Amino acid sequence: MKKRIFGRKLGRTKAHRESMFRNMVSSLIEHERIVTTTPKANRLADRMITLAKRAHVAVTINTSTLHNNDNDNDDDQQPQRLPAAALHHRRRAAAIVRGEWNLTKLFDVLGPRYQFREGGYTRVLQLARNRAGDNAPMAVIEYVDRPGEIRAARPPNVLQEAVVKSEETGVPLMKILAEMGIPTVDELVGPEEKEEMEMELNK
Repeated sequence: MKKRIFGRKLGRTKAHRESMFRNMVSSLIEHERIVTTTPKANRLADRMITLAKRAHVAVTINTSTLHNNDNDNDDDQQPQRLPAAALHHRRRAAAIVRGEWNLTKLFDVLGPRYQFREGGYTRVLQLARNRAGDNAPMAVIEYVDRPGEIRAARPPNVLQEAVVKSEETGVPLMKILAEMGIPTVDELVGPEEKEEMEMELNK
């Protein structure tokens, strides 16, 4: 009788399977879209984004606290350290994600991007053709809310409520988003990156 068996073995040993998923998660963070077999795509979870979001919240709270305390201690400025909670989440992610550049992108780009989205950071789309050779079903897994995504995702509930509030009160939407702490595109993206985004969207 088989007990306590979770997930699929995918024809690999435990060490091989863990190493394969580490590589796949790192590639997904780097390229934000990968093509793989459907069983593997369904196993990739959003736990890395959750860690990045928790670290982003910890850094935001720590930064606001430092700003409030710096008014009286302007002379005794010390180098800011990463909060203990953020450091803990970063080390947990570093145990899985390969490459320091992927870790930096995870916590500096992807974490803040999904701060208002409650789950559902990835999308799995089944491809029409199976893989040549073994006829394995193939799928595309990608992050949502990014330039050049296959299909636009539904906005988070917080942003939908902001749109309704703007329509009811007549307050400009950009002003409501600024009060929520959401920067504009011009503040986040430079001129060269903006041109690259427009070129990719117009393909």
